[in-house]
Amino acid sequence: MSAYNCFDCSKVTPFFGKDEEQCPLCGSKNGEIISNERMKEGMDSGVFYNIDPKTGKRVKKKR
Repeated sequence: MSAYNCFDCSKVTPFFGKDEEQCPLCGSKNGEIISNERMKEGMDSGVFYNIDPKTGKRVKKKR
């Protein structure tokens, strides 16, 4: 599985290999498909992070 990194809405979402390369959230074609390995590296380094839907802010890492 890969992810779509949208440059317009600045969000990363799962990408399931549709025919067109466009953001599933905003429909923009200004972005890139990134591999699962690159996504994991970005999560570990803090480039990509999870958003808590209740607060709209970053999810704090559990200790």
